[in-house]
Amino acid sequence: MSIASGLVEAYVMKKLHEEKTKNFEKNEAITHENCNQSKKSSSSSSSSSGDWFTKMFKKVQPVTAPSSDSATKS
Repeated sequence: MSIASGLVEAYVMKKLHEEKTKNFEKNEAITHENCNQSKKSSSSSSSSSGDWFTKMFKKVQPVTAPSSDSATKS
């Protein structure tokens, strides 16, 4: 009889674990969808600002103006 009770306990623990895993996966999916929706709404509002972060690190090439010495030598 003790072997049967051990099997029943293992079966019940397995079922509880499966239910807990399903609920966890549902919550993760819902959280992931909510996160994606908030990213979409924030990206549409930030696109109007024009990617300020990439512009902040844009390389600026120095302008090479002809020097007065080269103009007089020609």
